[in-house]
Amino acid sequence: MKTEKSGSIVLIDLLIYGILAGTVLYALIRPFHYILQMFIVAAAAGMACVLIWTGGRRPGSMARKGTAEIAKIVLLDDDGERVKEWFVKGEISVLIGKSTSQGEVDIDLSDCEYASLISPEHAVLNRVGSEWFIEDADSNSGTGIRKAGRSDASRLVVEEPERLGAGDMIFIANTRLLVK
Repeated sequence: MKTEKSGSIVLIDLLIYGILAGTVLYALIRPFHYILQMFIVAAAAGMACVLIWTGGRRPGSMARKGTAEIAKIVLLDDDGERVKEWFVKGEISVLIGKSTSQGEVDIDLSDCEYASLISPEHAVLNRVGSEWFIEDADSNSGTGIRKAGRSDASRLVVEEPERLGAGDMIFIANTRLLVK
């Protein structure tokens, strides 16, 4: 999955590649000792390969800045108290809804207060690399999300995944699930 870079990051990347290219040209044009020239060229080539391989990111910065890895989904009551939790660390896909005789879901909300508003297959969480996405599974009452640190919630469009982060709140009907 490709991530979009801001204009300043692209500018910094170009500046680094320009400095590397300039160093190589300077080493090849300037009369240095042959071994020193080859060392400078090899070091610059190695650095360029590392930058290209990591996509210009520092090692360990694969996840969004300021977000922790998602480990569990927590069901909250009306007072914001934890009622139940499901561990999702290591999972690839998690189905949210109500278990029926036709099939089971990973996060079963059939015993919740608003269970009558929850579809059997309401929403799905999918992990791509270290990032999680939520998608409404064409539910009857829809799925909402409120990003961490925000006060407004938005309704998901069917079959359009939305990135999740730690601290985000998922709304399944009137049921609240906290992403941790």
